[in-house]
Amino acid sequence: MSEVTEKAPGLKLGRIGGVPVYLSSSWFIITAVITVAIGMQLSNNALIPPVVAYLLGFACAVVIALAVLVHEVAHALTARAFKWPDAHIVLTLMGGHTQFGSFKAKPGASLAVAMAGPLSNFVLAGLAWLAMQIPSLGLYPGLLLNFFVYANLLLGAFNALPGLPLDGGRLVESAVWKLTGSQFKGTIAASWVGRIIVIGVVFWFVVLPYFKGQQPQLITMVVGVMVAVFMWQATTQLINHAKMMLNLPKVIAGDLMSPASAMMSVATVADVHTRKRNRGGSIILIDPQGMPCGVVDEQALSRVAVEAASEVSALAVSRALGRGAVVAAEADGRQLIDYLATVASAEYAVIDARGAVVGLLHQRKIISAVTGRKA
Repeated sequence: MSEVTEKAPGLKLGRIGGVPVYLSSSWFIITAVITVAIGMQLSNNALIPPVVAYLLGFACAVVIALAVLVHEVAHALTARAFKWPDAHIVLTLMGGHTQFGSFKAKPGASLAVAMAGPLSNFVLAGLAWLAMQIPSLGLYPGLLLNFFVYANLLLGAFNALPGLPLDGGRLVESAVWKLTGSQFKGTIAASWVGRIIVIGVVFWFVVLPYFKGQQPQLITMVVGVMVAVFMWQATTQLINHAKMMLNLPKVIAGDLMSPASAMMSVATVADVHTRKRNRGGSIILIDPQGMPCGVVDEQALSRVAVEAASEVSALAVSRALGRGAVVAAEADGRQLIDYLATVASAEYAVIDARGAVVGLLHQRKIISAVTGRKA
């Protein structure tokens, strides 16, 4: 049997504090944009040769990556202090993100982990500003340090804004979470604040310059629109996921199942016909150990000649059920979603409180009920 491995999110750079760091291929796109944009700007300065200008542009892109990396490492190490599960960092087109495993957080811990990122950038900006006070600092190191201060202040301030997916959005999320007892209601509220910020970003970088009679710089406008599109897509995903999670307790297995009854796997097609005439519904076959092992297939059943019905095994006209494909009738969406990830089956036998088979549940019905989308 071959082992299925999860695809790496990018080129692995190594580990920092035990946290894996990956470089997404999309990072090279934003690096090229920054290199060209800053290189063109600096090359207009007579004191800086064109080749050096573009090298400085590339150095600025690396400086931004360093600021983002420190930002994400701050998230990861703070999360480790709260014993959050294993994390990994990915540097991407839009900066970077830290991905954690599945777990249940608390409002205070969530806020602390989120704000560690912007705080680290403010600390970096302060250290770079102190380094700029060195009297013998040359032109090029001075330019890079000045850019480093500016980049960290901008990164820290922007991420501190109170709307998801920005780090500051955890402030709104945590407040609503604490007030309502629901993290998902907090996520929805903070995501809508994030959408207001998106509108503000587009207005600031694209619309406002026209109101002032200015021609917006192409690179500024492109970056502003890219950030806005990314944030809007992220908030849409967050809102949809939060709504789905709020809907989970309302989804009950017993409400989604179709009626079914159990028969021993040694039954014949003739036995199945008799049961269906008396009780109707689907037939779930049970093995000698008492576990559901198959579902009688209606089409296969109809193809068996009447005169051969007593000779053909019910198993011969059944679809196999995955091992352990059994759910309780009272199980809600939260239990069902966790269960789907552990059983390799698209159908499940539903049992009542006494352990008797009462229904058949299909995976598509669970997904449709949980997501609110038609299967």
